Amino acid sequence: ETMKAATLVVVALSLFVACLSPVSAIFPNGRRSVEGAKNYREGLPVPTTVWFNQTVDHFNFYGPVSNFQQRLLVVNSSYRPGGPCFFYTGNEGPIDEFYNNTGFPFDNAAELGALIVFAEHRFFGESVPTWPKHEQNGLGLLSVEQALADYAAILEHLFDHHGRMPVIALGGSYGGILSAWFRIKYPHLVDMALAASAPILTVTQISAPPLFFKAVTDTFAAARPACPDAVRAGFAKLIQLSQTPAGLTSLTNTFRLCKPLTKDAVDHLIGWIRTGFVNMAMCDYPYPTNFLAPLPGFPVTVACDNITTAADPLTGLAAGVSLFYNGTSGSLSCFDIDAEYIECADATGCGTGPDSTAWDYIVCTELPYAPNANNVTDMFPPNDWSLEKLTAYCQKTYNVTPRPRWALTSFGGGNISKSASNIIFSNGLLDPWRSGGFLQTIAPSLPSVVIADGAHHLDLRPANAKDPQSVVVAREIEMDYIRAWLKSLCCLESGCGYRACRACTQRRLARTFGTFHSRPRCPTLSIHWLISCAQSYTRCGRCN
Repeated sequence: ETMKAATLVVVALSLFVACLSPVSAIFPNGRRSVEGAKNYREGLPVPTTVWFNQTVDHFNFYGPVSNFQQRLLVVNSSYRPGGPCFFYTGNEGPIDEFYNNTGFPFDNAAELGALIVFAEHRFFGESVPTWPKHEQNGLGLLSVEQALADYAAILEHLFDHHGRMPVIALGGSYGGILSAWFRIKYPHLVDMALAASAPILTVTQISAPPLFFKAVTDTFAAARPACPDAVRAGFAKLIQLSQTPAGLTSLTNTFRLCKPLTKDAVDHLIGWIRTGFVNMAMCDYPYPTNFLAPLPGFPVTVACDNITTAADPLTGLAAGVSLFYNGTSGSLSCFDIDAEYIECADATGCGTGPDSTAWDYIVCTELPYAPNANNVTDMFPPNDWSLEKLTAYCQKTYNVTPRPRWALTSFGGGNISKSASNIIFSNGLLDPWRSGGFLQTIAPSLPSVVIADGAHHLDLRPANAKDPQSVVVAREIEMDYIRAWLKSLCCLESGCGYRACRACTQRRLARTFGTFHSRPRCPTLSIHWLISCAQSYTRCGRCN
């Protein structure tokens, strides 16, 4: 019987590999293309782009069904039958940007035999729905619920054409929030999640203390203790000079602005500077990157050196912020602060271009938060961005009213220990968003992984020789959890050994076809049986 089992598995695996290796077999109904390698970071596999025919409105059953094309990036070069799927829950930007700045699934796909799918968030990048004519504002179709339903529909399609496989959702920042909530909302589809730098407490606790800008300041203080006071002095001089026409001219020259600074644009200049510092703190990686901007390794340290060694605080402030907006190339002769910074509902910045509008709307509806600077616990001039002011802005801009408790009601925040499991929450202590993350383990199956020297979701980035030991250890801890959960899932689903595999397969067939089959009764059913048994048997090999 052992020989029969081995033969059966070999035949099944051969069938499975032959039939399902091409991406066309995994997503048979989507348009596919392979983009040039120049679009992707060196060392990454070039993905197949799949355009998935997605439902525009998952929750409105009235009228005809409308669809849009949602972009997926799929890599199956490491996939082995029975392996899991790394499913990246795309967030507020084009999916290729996150693909190019992610390494965790690629670094571990070979070990697990994993399929990799990166899904673009609706209304971002190239996945923008067209909406029915009766919808006055198509942005009403932009919500966390719709985005998660998109991802669920993709997995259902994958399972229909491929068979059920373990799913590991992962993402960073807003994408990390989505990964956690994807596991919570669709536990029958998502088996586990890695939520990196996911500020769930920020978006579910609108009245939280002003911790965000304090966290930014602490990151700069950790790099150079004298830096925050130098920044405060620079801002004080800026505000002083802004009171006179001559001072405004001086500020225009010091900050190398493309247009003369006017009195009513001073707050915009302060927001431009503040956002530059926020983004450098987020991207305080130990090596050069090109995520939010082309930056050197440890850009906070470089910026602080520019600030503290300048002739005066204002010149230092200008030199510090120019590192972010001018990057490592320094090619800009002047700064267009209107193009480089857009005021929006998010006091930490919305980015630029069409994607900034989509994120602005999300903050105006389901994920409102109002971090404030006070110039006491942080180094920035006070900004009184209250829920009332946020609401007034959103009503004027989009005719919507924020619902600050809805995310907590719909998904949960600090209370998820009663409803969630198999979610890893990772946070770096250099990342300002740590102030809204889970820094302590909530429950045995909701572990917290804290990275002492980590910036914004550093653990998701590709392994690098310059990585601090804290992130190397963190990634291994995360993989230990994933391995253990996959092993547990395998043993719970199918046991270990051929007889258990066969019994499990028969139960699956009974559920699928309504009859308990002791053996295959037709060639088509035989293939289904072989594939299902091969998946179970292969996974069981990892249980022993």
